Formats: sequence, structure tokens, C-alpha cells
Amino acid sequence: LAREDGLISSKSPGLTGSLMAELGFSDTTQRIRDIVDWPPAQKDTGWKLATPEGERDGYEMAEINTVVNSFHYHNLVLMSELARKLGREDESKWFSDRALKVREAVNTKLFNHATGRYVDGEGSEHSSVHANMFPLAFGLVPEENVKSVVQFVKSRGMACSVYGAQFLLEGLYEAGEAEYAFSLLTSTTDRSWYNMINAGSTITLEAWDIKYKPNLDWNHAWGAAPANIIVRNMWGIKPLAPGFEKAVIKPQMAGLKYSEITAPTIKGPVHGRYIKSKKGTETYFFSIPDGISETLLSLPPGYDKVMINGDRQGAGTPEMRLQPGDYIIELVKTNRPREGL
Repeated sequence: LAREDGLISSKSPGLTGSLMAELGFSDTTQRIRDIVDWPPAQKDTGWKLATPEGERDGYEMAEINTVVNSFHYHNLVLMSELARKLGREDESKWFSDRALKVREAVNTKLFNHATGRYVDGEGSEHSSVHANMFPLAFGLVPEENVKSVVQFVKSRGMACSVYGAQFLLEGLYEAGEAEYAFSLLTSTTDRSWYNMINAGSTITLEAWDIKYKPNLDWNHAWGAAPANIIVRNMWGIKPLAPGFEKAVIKPQMAGLKYSEITAPTIKGPVHGRYIKSKKGTETYFFSIPDGISETLLSLPPGYDKVMINGDRQGAGTPEMRLQPGDYIIELVKTNRPREGL
């Protein structure tokens, strides 16, 4: 389905009946279609929605679709990593080369340098939150464009569905926007997880509210983004090697004074506790199981004093490698007068 520049389209002439058969479709006259978010715009559904744009933030569905190609890029990156871990270096390079080609095309043809944001697709002049949050979440945004993309994403608020919220929050945490991401997690508007609780649900809903999808169900896993965002992005606990042989912990606790977590892994649970004192001292307690051979702890920069189990480390120590065991880590920022005062 890819063009010479690597970008794909569901309107490609390569999408033939024989390919549909290979994909498992019994009706080979069917064709795959693009989905950006759900529900789509009012014009594309028979439901009575609260807003004409549905959950797509006015997205313009072009043949070369920015969201679709962001996913395409991300899948190529993942396939390259999988092939490399399996020792299939030739396949890894093939996927990696294609990913780089797609990355260049997306940033050349789907980014509006005048506005500093991605457009919805080739030929479109409209920029939605979706066209920008997916590239942000998937690491497609060059460093020089991150600031403008983040500013635009933040200007749109929660202009996506409960499904889209997964990628919005991932992108914000990946960009270091923990404070704003936390404000969305704890929002009490009608587009929030608080609203689901307030509606009386005990399991996450399919949509933010019945007015946003009249036939929503009350037990939809795709609305449960905080369940993994808190572990993988707020606490930043992720595998660094297959099977959690190695791990990384990159906490971003903006907005919190206390948090405690037990993250299950195949090697045993990782326990963490965070306390921020009234004086601003931040203390982490970690318990790392024996099965994880090494854990890379990546701390936010800018601390004047870092203590690990009572031993002082270098000021502003950004990263450290921890062996299995228990750790108490204290982080202190002192108030220093600005130069010239």
C-alpha cells in the first residue's frame, strides 16, 4: 500500500481483492477503511451526537492520512526492534530503513512549518489534536518541533475520545508535560474519568458520556487508559529488555504529594512509594525483585542533593543503575537567589 515515499493509503491501487483475501476477508469486494477516532463526525453516523465533529476534532479524512501513517511508522519501528531481539538483523534493517523513509515523508509532507503543527493529511490545511498527538506519542516529532506541537496539543484539551486519550497522555508524558497530563487524568469535566464515576459506572465507559455516544456500553476496556498510563508513564516502569530481564523507572510525579504502586512483572513485583514533604523534599522508596538483573532509574534533572540509602550522590544525578534490592532515594532542590540579586 506504500507509495515511493513510504506513505501508505487505504485508497492505494495495490489494495486488490487478492490482498483482501490474504488479509482474511471472505468478501474480497470489501476494502479496508481509515479510522482516526470513534465516534466519527456527525455526518458519518446516524447517531445524534453532542457536537458535529464527534470525537475527531474536525479531522479531514485525506487519502494520505497523518494518523494512519503515524501508526505505520510506529509499527515499522516495533517490527525492527522485534527482529533485532530475535537476531534477524537483515529484517531489522529492512523495517528500520522503511521507518526512516516514512519519518522523513511525514515531516516533509504532513507538517506545516508556518503553524508549527501537523495537518490531518496530504492536501489538508486543517490541524486536529489527533494529527499531532499521535506523532508526539510515537516519537515522530523532531526535537526542534516538539515545543510548537505540544503547545497546540495542549490548546485542544481532551478533544479526543476515551480511546484517543491513551495516545494523548502518552505523548504528553513522553514530552515531559507531566503536570498538564496529570490535570487531564484528574479533570472533573464531562470529558473525564471522574465523570464516568459520577455517572454511576464501576467500569470504564465506551465514551466520556452518553451524549457523546448514545449507545455506549458501560464496560469498555479502551476507556481504561489510566490503568497503564500511571504505571508506564507517571511512574515510568517499563521493561528495558525482553521478559523484564532489565527495567527502567522514569517517574514524573508532577501534581502529586503521595503515590504508591505495585507493578507486576514476570520477574516479580516492583514496589514504589513517593512522598513530597511540605518543604519540597521528594522521597522515593523502591523494592526491585531479584529476577530483574538491572534497573535504570532516570530522575528529572535539577536537584541539588541526591541521596541513595543515606549516601550522597553527585548533584543533579540524572541516571543511575540499580541492582535488585530496596532503596530510599531523597531528592532536594534548594532555593537559590538569582544572579545579580
